[in-house]
Amino acid sequence: MKKLLLLGITLFLIHSASAQFFLGGGHLNGSSSIGKLREDVRGFFYPSVSGFLLYEFETNPLQIGVDFGYGIYGTDLEKRTDLFAGSNDELRLRRNNNIITGMLVMRYLPLLNTKYTPFIEAQFGGNYLYTRYKIRATIDEEAFEAGTEHTQWALAYRFGAGVQFPADWWDQNIKFEIKTTYQSSNEIQFLTRGDVIYLPDEGVFDYQLQRGQLQFLTFSVGIIVYDLFY
Repeated sequence: MKKLLLLGITLFLIHSASAQFFLGGGHLNGSSSIGKLREDVRGFFYPSVSGFLLYEFETNPLQIGVDFGYGIYGTDLEKRTDLFAGSNDELRLRRNNNIITGMLVMRYLPLLNTKYTPFIEAQFGGNYLYTRYKIRATIDEEAFEAGTEHTQWALAYRFGAGVQFPADWWDQNIKFEIKTTYQSSNEIQFLTRGDVIYLPDEGVFDYQLQRGQLQFLTFSVGIIVYDLFY
């Protein structure tokens, strides 16, 4: 009985593996703050890039996989002569606010008799926010001081919809897609542009942290390659 059960499971896994295929691609994204976040931080827009890997059962209009992205949601440059005691040299202080996202993705693609394929998707994962600074003498020189000033991560979820359309003139396995996604998260503290003030008399930075949910509306354009490993 155990041998028959093992054989049945093995045949099922072989059949499942043969009935699924992988697809992958990337997106260029533009995200804008909405809701209370827009009110609290006076609104901001940031670009990002992302890549994804999904698989789909050929007899089931579901795609499941992962999505990872990176963006800079604020950058600031100060030219100061008071960063170090006893020196009047003008130095460049560059500060970037970065965001890394990692999401589990589930897509549903209705079976329609058309070359355009609409879809809806849900994502769940996290956002990692961190602020980095660099101090250098000129734009062409290496930074002689750099560090991370603030880090925090937040659980997040997304819902979205989009449409895929073929690129038959290029390759039958390639499609383009556009989509719009709404994101929200738990409440966290983070820095935005202009939230760090240098106090020269004390020689320290004053961090004016923002607090709220990461609520964004994102518009994405991307390219997809089907049957990725064939």
